[in-house]
Amino acid sequence: MIPTLTKTDFERRRTQAELRDWVDNLHRSFSHTIEGKRAVRLKKGDLVKEFMEEIWPLALFADAFCRGSSDVQFQPAIGNQSYDARLFEASTHRVLHHLQITQSFDGDQNHLRMLHLDEHGRAPGTGPKLKKDKTSGHVQETWPEAVCHEHLLAQTFEAIRTAVQGKSRMRYESDTSLIVEIEDHHIHSESDRRTLDDFARSTLVPVAARFATLYFVSDRERLAIKYEIHAGCASL
Repeated sequence: MIPTLTKTDFERRRTQAELRDWVDNLHRSFSHTIEGKRAVRLKKGDLVKEFMEEIWPLALFADAFCRGSSDVQFQPAIGNQSYDARLFEASTHRVLHHLQITQSFDGDQNHLRMLHLDEHGRAPGTGPKLKKDKTSGHVQETWPEAVCHEHLLAQTFEAIRTAVQGKSRMRYESDTSLIVEIEDHHIHSESDRRTLDDFARSTLVPVAARFATLYFVSDRERLAIKYEIHAGCASL
């Protein structure tokens, strides 16, 4: 059995603390069974994909930029509207910001990594591209390889650029900000962070010109970075 997720529960307004409590409780519920763990890894089941790709990054964003605040509420939106969530002023219910959310992961390879974890007990972060055997449907077992750190950083930055560029092709409300959940596995030192900052300012901010603000949050909660793009728009 896996937890039951509903659109009504997803779209309930919550403060930062309420959102994180809800997300953590769901993670615990999924972790109690093999079926639940597999559902999260492979994003299988009703709204599990939306939970992992939109709600979890939103919770990371709320923790990083609104921790302890009860003045604002977050409301995810499930569907095809021009935003993935809205930020409300709690006292007046006024919309403060529209939020777009994305992840800088290679979707196909990340899915195969999770299949590899499910089948072989580990998810290699380096090495050749993973492949699924067409006959058996299983992922061929692969072992990680030593890779130059600069090459891994370049791959990480390119994945972020692809994610930002992909979200920058549409038109949004003028107060829309973009949240990008990034992998920080290869961003270790202060030098790496400075390199990311230089890359963001020189390459990503111009690409994200449609947005009011660009936010990075990391999947392991080690990084949270904000770039204001339009000075006339209020940000957190």
